[in-house]
Amino acid sequence: MNIFPNFIIIGAGKCGTTSLHDYLNQHPQIYICPQKETFFFINEETREKLKPWGALTRVEDYCSLFQDAPKSSVLGEISTNYYAYPESAQLIYNHIPTVKIIAIFRDPAERAFSSYQMHVRQGIEQRSFEQVLSPDSKYVKRGFYFSEIIPYFKTFERQSIKILLYDDLCQNPLEFMQDLFNFIGVDNNFIPDMSKKGRKGGLPKNKYLNNLLTKPNLLRRSIAAVLKLTMPLQLRQQIRSGMIKKNTYKAQLSPEARKQLIEIYKSDILKLQDLIERDLSNWLYLS
Repeated sequence: MNIFPNFIIIGAGKCGTTSLHDYLNQHPQIYICPQKETFFFINEETREKLKPWGALTRVEDYCSLFQDAPKSSVLGEISTNYYAYPESAQLIYNHIPTVKIIAIFRDPAERAFSSYQMHVRQGIEQRSFEQVLSPDSKYVKRGFYFSEIIPYFKTFERQSIKILLYDDLCQNPLEFMQDLFNFIGVDNNFIPDMSKKGRKGGLPKNKYLNNLLTKPNLLRRSIAAVLKLTMPLQLRQQIRSGMIKKNTYKAQLSPEARKQLIEIYKSDILKLQDLIERDLSNWLYLS
C-alpha cells in the first residue's frame, strides 16, 4: 500500500522553511520526509530534467520515503518548489485530496534579496542586485505569492490550507509553532528547541576568497587532497563553512531597490492580503 504525507509545506523558499523543518522534526508525533525537495508533484517533463537534483518520478520511490515512519505518526513533506508550478495543486489533489497544504511567505522584496545573496555566496551570481530587478528575474518572480498560491485555493477546501507569515515566526516562534501544530493535528503543547536558527544571509566580503571556497578550482582540489589524508570529511566541511561564514557580512536592501520591488509586487501583495485576510501593508513600506 502506498504511503502519502498528511501535510505538505509547498513554499516559499528563503522564507524560513529550514527552521520549520527543524522544529517540526523535533515533534514526537511528526515524521518529516527525509528528503527535502522531492519535486514529485510537478509535471513529468520538469521532473525528468531535475533528476540530477533528486527529483523522484515513480510513485513507489516517493512513498518509500515514508516507510520508516513510526506507526500512527503524522507524515509531512517540505518541497518549496511546489507552489511555483501551477499544475502541482491538481497533481497533489489527484493523489492525496485530504492532505493539508501549508505555505509560509515573507516580505517579497526581502525574499528576493535573500535569494540573490545566496546565489552570490555560491559563486553563481556576479551581477549587482540592481541589475537583476525585473519581474522575470529568478530572484523576483518567486515573490508573486498570490499568483503562485491561487491554484491551491481553487483546488483544495479553504480549511485544508494554512498560510503562515515569516514575520510571525520571527516575532513569536513558540506561538507560531503551537498554532501550526494545532493545524497539523498533533499535540500543540510540545515545545521544540528553537535556539538553533536557520541559514543566515549575507554577501561575501572578498569575492575572490568566496569563489575560491565555493567554486571548483585547482587550489581547492590540491588543499583538499592533502587534508583528506589527515582530516575527516565532516571536519573539513566544518572548516570550509566557517571560513565562508567569516567572509560574509550582513547586507541591507537599498531604499532604491526596495522602492522598485514594491512597485513590481504591489498589485500581487494587495490581492494576497484580501485572499488570506491579513494586513500586509508593512510589505509596502519603504523602510
